[in-house]
Amino acid sequence: MTGTAVSFSSLDWAIVALYFVANTAICVWCALLKEKDTADYFLASRNAGWFLIGSSIFASNIGAEHLIGLAGSGADSGMAFAHWELHSYLVLVLGWVFAPFYLRANIFTTPEFLERRYTPATRTVLSLIFFVSYILTKASVTIFAGAFAIQTILGYQSVQLPVIGEVDFFWFAAFSLVTVTGIFVVLGGMKSVLWTEAMHVPVLLTGSLVLLFVGLSQIGGLDALRAANPETIHLWRPLSTTPETQGIPGFLFDPSSTPWLGVLLTSPIIGLWYWCTDQYIVQRVLTARNLREARRGTMFAAYLKLAPVFIFLLPGMIAVALYKQGAPGFETIGDNPQGAFPVLVSNLLPVGLRGLVLAGMLSALMSALASLFNSTATLFTVDFYKRLRPQSSERHLVLVGRLATAVVILLGMAWIPFLQDLGKGQLYTYLQLVQSLLAPSIAAVFMLGIFSRGVTPHSGLIGIVTGFVVGMTRLVLQATHEMYHIQWPGPVQAFVDINWLYFSFILFVFTCVLIFVVSAFTKKASPEQLAGLTYGSVTKEQDAVTKASFGFWEIFHTGVVLAIIAAIYIYFW
Repeated sequence: MTGTAVSFSSLDWAIVALYFVANTAICVWCALLKEKDTADYFLASRNAGWFLIGSSIFASNIGAEHLIGLAGSGADSGMAFAHWELHSYLVLVLGWVFAPFYLRANIFTTPEFLERRYTPATRTVLSLIFFVSYILTKASVTIFAGAFAIQTILGYQSVQLPVIGEVDFFWFAAFSLVTVTGIFVVLGGMKSVLWTEAMHVPVLLTGSLVLLFVGLSQIGGLDALRAANPETIHLWRPLSTTPETQGIPGFLFDPSSTPWLGVLLTSPIIGLWYWCTDQYIVQRVLTARNLREARRGTMFAAYLKLAPVFIFLLPGMIAVALYKQGAPGFETIGDNPQGAFPVLVSNLLPVGLRGLVLAGMLSALMSALASLFNSTATLFTVDFYKRLRPQSSERHLVLVGRLATAVVILLGMAWIPFLQDLGKGQLYTYLQLVQSLLAPSIAAVFMLGIFSRGVTPHSGLIGIVTGFVVGMTRLVLQATHEMYHIQWPGPVQAFVDINWLYFSFILFVFTCVLIFVVSAFTKKASPEQLAGLTYGSVTKEQDAVTKASFGFWEIFHTGVVLAIIAAIYIYFW
């Protein structure tokens, strides 16, 4: 992804500076609100309203992979990746299905819920999976992609620093990004994360929407967009281009990244894991003052989650349209679709608006990192340190949380050189592949744990461990095959060659079956353990509280979100 530099004026830089002043003011204000305990520091005193919750969920989701990667995907393959951005319905599932159980259990982390539902060992395993994967994928990828995005937009290759001398601008950007973000997360905790993300969202949306409307006006509207992208404008892609071999359906081994059946089967599984069970997202819901605010927060986030299709993916397709129309400045799009975002900013936006877009980009990067740092520190402090040293005071645990945040920053930075070896073009494939292998077993354990009383404590542990081992085995075999060109024996190579979407779905089904089989031979949980943790064990009082938390407007907005998703699918069919 080699980008085109964007020329910034004094006004543009003044707008960026103003954004940082506002961000710093919020950070200082939150830091002055002294945290009394871990609920204050990690969950903002469990007193957040729907606007803060919804803004934080959305801002946490938007990272460099949207700013650069999604716009580039729009230019390269059109609407194919929009399926992953239309997961608003799964954000609603978080509010309607999972949030009542999480808030009722009064948990700090989603692994803690698995301890209540299954066993302490199940909690430990999931916490380890989350902790390691956050550092190896989310932290390092976000820092790496964020620094590369900044370098791509600004076009600098190096910077001269006092005493140190000339420094690669990539590392300067990475260090600056994590330092600024880390300071306000360490000092302000979850309050700082929530309030700064509430500021980031309008900045991000405003800058990106300006780019969308200016781009559409340049090409002549949506009809011109469709005419310029006649094939890639469609959401659904062919099932397969691979013929059947030895009686095995060819579509299972199709190299396509988005076959329609694979998307239909697997997208909800990966989305269920990410939106409904991942600590990174769910922690925002756990800050709610009550279930009504939590659910409304997810509804607000569901509306916001519809935006990336329009503010990132469509602009990439607009860049292609301008390239085909011969617009000056867009000659590079044919060879370098990943440069769509900076090319659009450079050639379409006037002075002042470029600074707004850069501020929006920085806000997205900082939001993603802030959420990540806070969630990872929460996992370490609550799921590991506090369990090992239960006598620790609340003040001591807050200090541990701050130190854990700093360590996560350093570990994420340390992993970046390994990601650079992957190559910039493979970065998003790496992230997508790892998530597709982590999601199935975790989603299965949570889903069956809530919907079935018959699922036993030991089945959850066996299911999550087995699913994780199978997924990581596939990852290692695939990585060695692609990097070192190792051709594995027949069945093993077939295991590697299965399309990543179908493999993820098969792994999910396998984990579900395994959990039911183990449940048939292991001891069931006592009614006391299950109380309030499954649909079949919710008391009348608990059910009454849940029903009292929603009314006409909650149902209305749920219907509106679903109707918008349906309309998008119909229009871009």
